[in-house]
Amino acid sequence: MLTAILMTTAAGLSTGLGGLAALLSRRPTNRLLCFSQGFAGGVMLTVSLSDMLPHAVEGYRAVMGRPRAVGAAVSLFFLGMIVALLLQGCLPEPKPEKLALAGADRNAGQLLRAARSAIITTAVILLHNLPEGILTLFTGYANPEFGLTLTLAIALHNIPEGIAVSIPVCYATGSRWKGIALSLLSGLAEPVGALAAFFLFRGVITPLFLNGLVAAIAGIMSFVSISELLPESFAGENRAAAVAGVTLGVLVMSGGIYLL
Repeated sequence: MLTAILMTTAAGLSTGLGGLAALLSRRPTNRLLCFSQGFAGGVMLTVSLSDMLPHAVEGYRAVMGRPRAVGAAVSLFFLGMIVALLLQGCLPEPKPEKLALAGADRNAGQLLRAARSAIITTAVILLHNLPEGILTLFTGYANPEFGLTLTLAIALHNIPEGIAVSIPVCYATGSRWKGIALSLLSGLAEPVGALAAFFLFRGVITPLFLNGLVAAIAGIMSFVSISELLPESFAGENRAAAVAGVTLGVLVMSGGIYLL
């Protein structure tokens, strides 16, 4: 059990490694915001459509035919999108007086949009990390050898997710350390959530339940990417930076998914 816990913790902490990107960035600019929002959108959309949704379909295929498996996974995917739509209006609007102005060219409207994107990205990636942590812990507990492979795969694709969290937070607050802290916090959802699930719901959590949860969260992540991150990225003054961010996000996540 200790080995499985260490695997899950290592996978989660890798999100914090991505968060260290905030330390490498200079003073936050509008160009960096456009790039990071595009990057976050590309990362989240790619991992949702190229990894999480196909994973759910394959999981359902083990107990039902392909058409039913696709139908179940896609239905839960769209249910996740509906949930995200309903929750979108419930998110708190950041107050201008709590945001750190880091330059004369950054007005209150830009900061509010950046802060909202930062809140949404952090919350959704934290939510996304919960089933990953459960999957890693249960797999490592049942089969340590396969669990190690899964830990490596998740750790590598958690790094760009950490970047996707830290840069928008850094821009919105003017604090690099807050960006790092929140990226680390989103990663720690993996071991914490996994341990809670293991001890409280061990008899309830099944592969079918996890596959359904993965499909629904993929829908939430896709909705956030399409409705928040990508529009905000291209609404800025640096469309070239937005295009570069989306492209790099897609390439990084695709490479991590297909190489592993």
